Amino acid sequence: MVAVRDVVRDVVTEVAPRELPLVDGLATYDDERVVRLLGRTGSRREPLGFGWGEVVGLLTPVVWLVLDQVAQRLAGAAVDTTTSRARRLLRRFARGSRAPADIPPLTADELAELRGEVLELFTRRGLDAQTAAELTDRVVRRLGRAADEGPGEPDPAR
Repeated sequence: MVAVRDVVRDVVTEVAPRELPLVDGLATYDDERVVRLLGRTGSRREPLGFGWGEVVGLLTPVVWLVLDQVAQRLAGAAVDTTTSRARRLLRRFARGSRAPADIPPLTADELAELRGEVLELFTRRGLDAQTAAELTDRVVRRLGRAADEGPGEPDPAR
């Protein structure tokens, strides 16, 4: 398993290193809170010290939200619907209601299928075709590296 936040950091490091302070700031929160903060579209005061207006145009929110969506879909596909509903109810009563978003190791076929989904999600989030394709390639390459490393082996880039 690879954490969404780790993939986000690696991709942002490659394509938009100037956004690393944003990634570091978001890393202080749990995944549920990050998704909630990045998913907002209002002008509320954000605890990161800036509003949504300053975040628009940055790649970090788009990458994080897309990868979180992918992780949630993959997790949902692996869990029976009844179990999933029960977990959601239990999470409402628990603090830190959601486990960290992780993406399991994927086969080459799964990565190929995921590539199309990620590209579509980036495009739907408003990225131009070239940027969406570049980010998709980097995300798929990073997830492929995670699959090659196998369980329990550290990422050599860390």
